[in-house]
Parts: sequence; structure tokens; C-alpha cells
Amino acid sequence: MRFLFIGVIFICLQSCARDDDPQLSDAWLDLPSIQNARQLGGLPTKGNRFVKRNMILRAGELAALSDRDKSLLVNEYKLAHILDLRDELEVAVNPDPVIEGVQYRHLNVWPREVRNRLVEECTTANGFDSNLFIQKYYTVFALEPAAIKAFKEMFEALLNNETGSVLIHCVHGKDRSGSATALILSALDVEWKVIEKEYLLSNTAYPGSVDISSLRHYKSVIEKNYGSIAEYLAVAMNLGENDIIALREKYTHLL
Repeated sequence: MRFLFIGVIFICLQSCARDDDPQLSDAWLDLPSIQNARQLGGLPTKGNRFVKRNMILRAGELAALSDRDKSLLVNEYKLAHILDLRDELEVAVNPDPVIEGVQYRHLNVWPREVRNRLVEECTTANGFDSNLFIQKYYTVFALEPAAIKAFKEMFEALLNNETGSVLIHCVHGKDRSGSATALILSALDVEWKVIEKEYLLSNTAYPGSVDISSLRHYKSVIEKNYGSIAEYLAVAMNLGENDIIALREKYTHLL
């Protein structure tokens, strides 16, 4: 009964998010064994196009994936690639299930040694500074070589995908996946205010878990070091003009 009650609350929260913004009305995926599972389809771009439905998925970890949800991923959502952004220990403890016909790639955005370094930097005689940690956390996503390498490989996978949908996930599907999604949507020419709204949907799955200041800090770090997100995509992600055109042709469409 307790789990049923929690499930009803979660469905109600999702319904409220749908009612609040028509652009995000179809974000949530019918995959109850995966936390924070949603798709980016339907979001408008600045070029009068829309992100294609069920082509780019984002979620929390897949360790508890049910047979029913696995079947939906393969047969309804046409899953072709899983991009796992977790660190090496998280993958070892809760590995993704093997899904026949689906290509798996481990893209370690935040290696354990970097995590440990950040914990040390944020721990003083007065204790652990969680606010400083979150700032440094999102700075890592923008500038740490491991994160740049992982996100660059993410874009390579998106460009090379010819067979179906791509699912990007971390543990809770909110911070690493949120940063990855912001980059992807920026490459697809989605307005930043829409990207922020999409990012905040994680608070439906995990109330109070993300604050818009974190994503804005991520953006500001990129702009401070590269001038703009567009330049970051060109330089750090090695995306040329033809790559951007290819991404938009592959993952967006005219109404």
C-alpha cells in the first residue's frame, strides 16, 4: 500500500508538470522501474524546428530495469545506444543490464579521483561546504578533461547513431545527465530558457534536488572560459559546422 501511495504521488506530480508547460507535456516516459526517465521530443528550437520525439532519452540508473520496461525501450522507443555517465565505482556496484542489440558505452564524466579531490577542497575546519561542492561539481562538468572527453564521445555517438534512440543516464539522471542535456539542446538550437525548464523537471522526480543556479553556473563557467556555448561546442566538443547541421537534421524536424 505504501508503494502504491508513493506511485500515486509521483503520477500526480508528473501531471502537474504537464499542466504547467505544454512544451514539456510529453516529457515523461512510461518506465516505472527507471527513475527520472524522460525524452526531449517536442521542444522548440530557435530555427522553427522541434526536437524529434523519443530519439534522445535521459534517465537515472538502469540497474533495476524490469523486463516490461526493457521490452518498451527496445520495441516502443527503439533503443539503440546507452551512454552511461557514471563513475567507475557506480558502474561496478550497479551495472547496467545487457540488452541484446543495444550498444553500451561507459563515458566517465566524473572519475572517483576527481570526486575525492572535490570533497577535500570543500572540507574545512568548519565542516563540509555543500554549496561550494555543487559549484565545483558543475565546474568539473564544464572544464575537467575527463568530462570534456566524455561529452565529446557523447556527441560522436549521437552523430554516428543511425538505428534508433539514444539513452543518456547517470545515477539520478539530474546533474551529469542535466549538463549533458543542456549541451545537446544547445547544439540543437533550443533556447536557453527552454533548456532551464527541461532541467528543472528533475525536481518532479526528486523534489528540491536541483536548483537553477547550478545550471546557470555551468553556463557561466563555459562562457567565461570559451566566450559562448557555441564556441565551447566548436572547440571543446570539436563540433564543426557540418556536425551541427547533421545533429539538427538527425534530431529535429519541421512542424
